[in-house]
Amino acid sequence: MFAITVHTSFSAGHQLKFPAGPEPYHIHDWQVDTVLAGENLDRNGLLFDFNEIKKILDDIVASFNDRTLEDLDCFKNINTSAENVAKYIFTSIKNELPANITLVSVEVTEAPGCKAKYSEKLSF
Repeated sequence: MFAITVHTSFSAGHQLKFPAGPEPYHIHDWQVDTVLAGENLDRNGLLFDFNEIKKILDDIVASFNDRTLEDLDCFKNINTSAENVAKYIFTSIKNELPANITLVSVEVTEAPGCKAKYSEKLSF
């Protein structure tokens, strides 16, 4: 089994809502790591082209950059936790991959030491 990891980042603000009230609005420099896996390499010796997955990932998070996440349609009516951001990115990437490539996980770092990972199978 082969696996590759691609990283990107974006800057965005958010404000989680809790029953006791919302937290203060704040901005993070979010970090995103995406792991792909598969059994076979292509004729070029690649599992999946780094540039291609980086473009897919960057296109997904481009609308987040310098925005308030709650203002985006994709996060209407859900808390913009790192967990929900990771799940949204995961689902969006999965729809762009060929059948022979498995999306293993998307890990979102909201702040140093504070990460959330989403995977369809608990393998981490």
